[in-house]
Amino acid sequence: MASINEKSIAVASGKGGVGKTTTCVNLAVYFARSGLKTGLIDLDPLSDAATLLDIGEQEKLSGTGDDFESNIIRVLPNLDLIFPESKLEDRTTGAYNKLIQFKKELENNYDKLILDLPAGSLYEENLIFLEFAKKLVIVTNDEPTSHTASGHYIKQAHAGGNEQEYLLWHNKYAGITVAGFDPGDLPGNYNKNVAEEDRFNFDELDIKDAAFIPHDPAMDLLQSNPSLSVNILAQMSERLDFLIEQRIDELAYSISLPGRSGGLIRHYLHLNPYIRNIEISFNKLSEYIFVLLNTKSLTGTGAEYHQAIINGAVDVFSDSEKDKIITLLDSMQNDPLLTDLLKSSAQLKIAVDDQNNSTRLFFSRSDAVSLKAVDKRVSLLLQKLHTERNNHNPYIKSTAGLLLFDFALYKLLASKTVTDLIIDFIPVKKNKRGEESRDKHSQILQLVNEEESYKKDFLRLIDVLFPVVLKQVAAVVETFNIAGLIFNNSDGVQKDVYLKLLSAFLHNSINSGLGIIVGFPFRPASAAFEKAAAELI
Repeated sequence: MASINEKSIAVASGKGGVGKTTTCVNLAVYFARSGLKTGLIDLDPLSDAATLLDIGEQEKLSGTGDDFESNIIRVLPNLDLIFPESKLEDRTTGAYNKLIQFKKELENNYDKLILDLPAGSLYEENLIFLEFAKKLVIVTNDEPTSHTASGHYIKQAHAGGNEQEYLLWHNKYAGITVAGFDPGDLPGNYNKNVAEEDRFNFDELDIKDAAFIPHDPAMDLLQSNPSLSVNILAQMSERLDFLIEQRIDELAYSISLPGRSGGLIRHYLHLNPYIRNIEISFNKLSEYIFVLLNTKSLTGTGAEYHQAIINGAVDVFSDSEKDKIITLLDSMQNDPLLTDLLKSSAQLKIAVDDQNNSTRLFFSRSDAVSLKAVDKRVSLLLQKLHTERNNHNPYIKSTAGLLLFDFALYKLLASKTVTDLIIDFIPVKKNKRGEESRDKHSQILQLVNEEESYKKDFLRLIDVLFPVVLKQVAAVVETFNIAGLIFNNSDGVQKDVYLKLLSAFLHNSINSGLGIIVGFPFRPASAAFEKAAAELI
């Protein structure tokens, strides 16, 4: 039988607010869905895994019993929340003693144990628990302060003498280097941001990047009750982001960018597609490439790199390479399609923000009048994509077809009858005052257990909505004369494609805002999370 150290994964962060507890809960849910008996041990006084899992007050325990059963809550199939007592002043000492007291029960009853450690790196509050785990996940995000705090934590953990496998878990990862900060190089960023005497040789540790998780609204607990309109607007925004990347790639391939850094240049431009001043954009791009390719040997501050490049003291590109890049930036600045895509993207992002700020009730409908600008902008863009569909790569044409579906569904969701049908599918519960609220725990249970009753009800919802959606797509096509964007083959309209699109949207929308990211096969963040979690098994 494996020891508690071999079964345990400790999850830590140098600072709060990086998604540590959310990562813990999602790891626990993933392991449980994989058939592993999992224990989630909540050791952080400033977080509450029970609340994230929507466990009612009547289900919480005092945690004062002397037997192991009185110190756990059976949350989901294969998942127990361990030591979920109230947040007392002696929480840390009490939890440590219980880990010692119930060591045999933890080893005998569970395949995996996840320790949600407090933020920070104090020994008596955090590092004391590292003796129980060989794997240590460090959760961080794309901020210099987060990397510095995480680097300090790793340094302190190593100084404690424990043998750990350090796994860097990058949340909300975008991958953009700015002013000397490379979000993929935590050790380098730590050593650049601290005094020379505080620097640390990370090469002597067993350390690796375990996960790069892009941002996903489902992980944002502040947006736990998004509206259907927010979901469809956000989905259209993602389509536009991909179209922007594809158009930039088309322009880049037409001028044969330098092979050694062409991919990095395109990646930077994907993240920074707005070209207002070519010289400024070129200098920022040069800084990005220089820092990325020279991180291991750099000394000094980001401001110093920036000034050196601006002053021409560093030659990042040859003259011929510079000419090609300037040509690309000029093409981007003056390309009509890219301009339309960027304007549409900006309009949609504004609409998403407005709806997030104005619709706090669960799945409330949006004000159709305020979204007229979106209607006009997207419809004109679809017509342009239809006209030029044979001039671009297959990815642009197929994504335009996806955008057509999204736009038709967006128009359909203006109907109260349709939105009420979807809202009624969401489980609700009553609090002590008799008020109804979303039953998030039941929804998490459905995701984990893949309940047959949920699947049957979901299929019935699809059966009702699918014919209506097909009619709406046909109406949009006829209104704007864009039949060339329909997914079809020799047999006619590919109804199976539209069925999958509708199913994915409904599944993601119904379960969005749970704080759960596993179980969503069409979300990039979910795919990245599950791949990384599988490596931990």
